[in-house]
Amino acid sequence: MNLLASDQPGQQLTLNMRLSSYANWQNYNFGANPSVLVALQKLAQSLDPDVLLVQGASGLGKTHLLQATAQAAMDHGWQVGYLAAAELLEMGPEAGAEMLAGFEQFQLLCLDDIDTLCDDAGWCEILFHLYNANQQLGHRLLLSSAQTAHSLVCVLPDLQSRLQLALMLPLYELEESEQVLQLIDRAHQIGLNISPEVARFICLHSKRNMGAVMSVLHTLDAASWQEKRKLTIPFVKQIMRW
Repeated sequence: MNLLASDQPGQQLTLNMRLSSYANWQNYNFGANPSVLVALQKLAQSLDPDVLLVQGASGLGKTHLLQATAQAAMDHGWQVGYLAAAELLEMGPEAGAEMLAGFEQFQLLCLDDIDTLCDDAGWCEILFHLYNANQQLGHRLLLSSAQTAHSLVCVLPDLQSRLQLALMLPLYELEESEQVLQLIDRAHQIGLNISPEVARFICLHSKRNMGAVMSVLHTLDAASWQEKRKLTIPFVKQIMRW
């Protein structure tokens, strides 16, 4: 569970409060999604009561963008909360309702993978009231989903109609050449030298999204450090069993 509070210096909520240090806008290639950056920057800096939904398949960076926007809004001085649906599901609706009491007070509330909660009547009821309370206070919601708001099937029609009011921000995959450059840049950030040839090989053999490519990179980083070997195509083949 990632929760943040920035209304007073040094104030923290009592739960675990971690965002990925890598999650910022500079570490995301917006080449295929330039309008998404503009919308998220506006959301992080404005007090307009907006609802945005970042939509895309697994591996396109939805979590990265929600956490990056949460961090940017905190840097701007807003009170911010971030919640991952997977952790809410583990908690269950009854405990979740108690934990979420008062969350409408966050000036920006980020809810990741909201579509995974929409087939549960208990969670739908909780989210419906949280949505309404957040908007009545003039605050902002940033949601993510693998499905569009209009294709999302929600067991609570009232919640589905609310979600369909959100501004949709669809994510598209990068071209292969952009994936290669992003991979090389990330490798350099973690102190790993990688040639364009090896980077292209990894992108060609990984699933075609940056989430999968970065997962391969971190596997190779650990193996390279452990075996004290440089990244070469034969070494990549050996470690990844390609």
